[in-house]
Amino acid sequence: MNVEDITRLSTKELINRFVITARATPTVHTKNKPPAGFTSTPEWKSHVAQMQTLGAVLRERTPVAEIRPLFEDDNSDVRSWAASQFASTDPEWAGAAWSALCFDLTTGEALELTRRVRQKPPHGPALKDMSDDALVEHFEDAATREYAAHFIDYVGSTRDMAILNRTMTEVWTIRDELKARGASKRLVPLLDHRFITVRREAAAACLSVAPDQAEPVLEAIKAGHDMWERSRAWQTLDDWRGVGPLSRARASTQKPTAP
Repeated sequence: MNVEDITRLSTKELINRFVITARATPTVHTKNKPPAGFTSTPEWKSHVAQMQTLGAVLRERTPVAEIRPLFEDDNSDVRSWAASQFASTDPEWAGAAWSALCFDLTTGEALELTRRVRQKPPHGPALKDMSDDALVEHFEDAATREYAAHFIDYVGSTRDMAILNRTMTEVWTIRDELKARGASKRLVPLLDHRFITVRREAAAACLSVAPDQAEPVLEAIKAGHDMWERSRAWQTLDDWRGVGPLSRARASTQKPTAP
């Protein structure tokens, strides 16, 4: 189908063609890994050119409501192509679709998490006035929002960096309150949490009270593929073992004991 034929299609027909072609055009997010060298085949290059043309024509029409189902399609290649082709048309949903593909979430989940982390923390009583159960729930919520910072631009945006810093500080403040009460062990159930950041923060808080359970969690994260979480787990373990930069800095500032 040439460009002229494509431009004559209705928006509904364009979207149907987009879905059909996307399903036949593998991406890095293809569930069943395509054979090596597939991007060099004439067929794939032809499909890519058609996807780009379809995307360009749809972008000109800006049919936001009509393209949104593409971000939640049951096919990962359709979602991938939609995220790349319509980032300027519907940036919030396209970004959520891309994040969902990278972190094995649904687009709806990634969208909800992105909105959640950008909201101000929930109002409530002072930490000292909360029950232990309420503190654990608050910890899980804050650490989940810290996980959601994966989906915002905390490197390129000073606003998003401020959100990340605020959220991490919130997690640590709750952790310190639980520690002061001798209740850190209440976080052990979160070592099995779905989100990696919640697991890491809970493990860091539990190292001194449940090391046999917390240390393997941090070791698993350190051996994983999430570079941000890997580095944080690595630093936590090194500092706990007395070999990290923070522990060395503390040791260097300690006054020598008199003989």
